[in-house]
Amino acid sequence: GTSRGNIFSFVVARRFAHGWSAQAIFTKGRALDALSSNDNGVGSGERVIDVANINKQWGRADYDVRNRLVLDGVWEIPTPFRSGVLKQVLGNWHISATAIFQSGLPFSVYTSASYPTGDYNGDGYNYDQPNTPAFGNFVSASRSDFLNGVFSRSDFPVPQKGQPGNLGRNTFEGPGLANVNTSVIKAVHIPWFTGPEGATFELRGEIATLFNRVNLSAPTSDLSSALFGKSTGQGRP
Repeated sequence: GTSRGNIFSFVVARRFAHGWSAQAIFTKGRALDALSSNDNGVGSGERVIDVANINKQWGRADYDVRNRLVLDGVWEIPTPFRSGVLKQVLGNWHISATAIFQSGLPFSVYTSASYPTGDYNGDGYNYDQPNTPAFGNFVSASRSDFLNGVFSRSDFPVPQKGQPGNLGRNTFEGPGLANVNTSVIKAVHIPWFTGPEGATFELRGEIATLFNRVNLSAPTSDLSSALFGKSTGQGRP
């Protein structure tokens, strides 16, 4: 198999006054292949519709993320104390945060049912795709749409018996990801610990998924499932 990818990244970083520093990284990418190493958790060898024309499945790779924005910043909290115990207690505090926003991963609509409700091309293998719905091979959906059902079985026409469907692979896009992590760090200098340079003792507190946002997984895309079109799980935070 072959794959092709094109990636563009743009980075802006700056250190501000009063202990502020910030960075933004935007990545625009496109990854295409006929079979990814792992299609939706199932071995890619089980996702071939037509073994005589594998390149007919050429489309977005399973790991294709079109847009990704990462923001991170650090603030060194100032202290008015120049020396003494208060500087040791109130000085050298840092707050940092990282935010990640990215578009969703692609997924394929298919059926695992047997002939005649599935296996449209009649090859004895119950993995086939339907015809393209009237609204095309793209749908814009909110998080509530994915929870309630982004589309229904009736949206997808059944091809003629013995014929494969014309809906392509990985044509739809699942829910996006948004995640914010933050940490608070206190550094304490220990001058007598390891020679003239001393050492640094660090206290760190971290909060992952600060806003406790659930990042939905792709919806169930098997037409034979009663949960078709609904996101029933979550991805990694």
